Amino acid sequence: MEIDIILNEFATVAESAELAELAESYGLRAVWSSSYHDRRDPFMTLILAADRTSDIRLGPLAICAKELHPLKIGNALHTLNETSNGRAMVCVGGGGGVIQGIGMTRDHMIGDLKECLEILTGITTDTPLNYDGKYYKTWNYCLNWATDPKPQIYVASNHPQTMQLAVKYADGLMTSDFCVPLMERFVGKINAALDEAGRPRDSFRINNFWAWHIKEDAEASWKEARLELILRGYLGEQYFDPFLTPEEVKFMREHFQDFLDAWIAKTGVIANVPDELVTKMIENISFVGGLDAIDGAIEVLHQFAAAGLTEIALRVHEDPADAIRLIGERVAPALR
Repeated sequence: MEIDIILNEFATVAESAELAELAESYGLRAVWSSSYHDRRDPFMTLILAADRTSDIRLGPLAICAKELHPLKIGNALHTLNETSNGRAMVCVGGGGGVIQGIGMTRDHMIGDLKECLEILTGITTDTPLNYDGKYYKTWNYCLNWATDPKPQIYVASNHPQTMQLAVKYADGLMTSDFCVPLMERFVGKINAALDEAGRPRDSFRINNFWAWHIKEDAEASWKEARLELILRGYLGEQYFDPFLTPEEVKFMREHFQDFLDAWIAKTGVIANVPDELVTKMIENISFVGGLDAIDGAIEVLHQFAAAGLTEIALRVHEDPADAIRLIGERVAPALR
């Protein structure tokens, strides 16, 4: 199993290039740049990294057709691919914070995603694409300049319908915040879908977004993990069912606002929620703690690999260079 890095949303273009160079120096597979409604454009953020690196893959995460027409996604993706000599990738999904930021909703999400994938996978260098979809259209769309190896296309998928689209159209998919038991069940469904489609299992990549908080300073690690906990699947029940009791899940959902308040305040203090429950949640849905937590993280990564992941995308937060060094020096060698 290979390792990807998901950069935090605060990295500048220059910082992202430096972090990509650092990740490449450790032989990590890829760097992803997240898409937010009020942050730097993820495609443009990776352009300098594309110029300064030679092996590592580079990709925006996750892009929705509602925020950027599939034709424009295709142009941006293949521009990044040209700049990186065929190392670009993209993860497309149903939309999140960006569509909220522009006042849109996730109506006809599956239809949007299907048409986006059909356009992206229909791009050629010699035959114009005329696509007359229900939601999106392209006329005389031909990228005769896009002669580098094709970029990888992933689908952001935590659900069966989007998984089916990924199997039909994409090179792979990325789940988010799936603990090992959830991942094992989902991979089983992916493999069944691949078999039914007559597609070789080794032709499809399976990734999982996973939060990395481990630091030399254990106290700082736990503070970061507590204030970021609200973002773990927006505390959706399915993500916690494997390790919380029904009563604990119910309590968690009833106290959603307390988790949100901790994130807004940036204090790491989750009021009205027992520390024991917070600890249980964090330890089962992220990597957290001091340097002594690395061996446990490696064991979990081996379990993810055994479940069928081809790569895992570790989301770094504060002090991203320190996190990449820890991952590169202590974790990556143990997975090779």
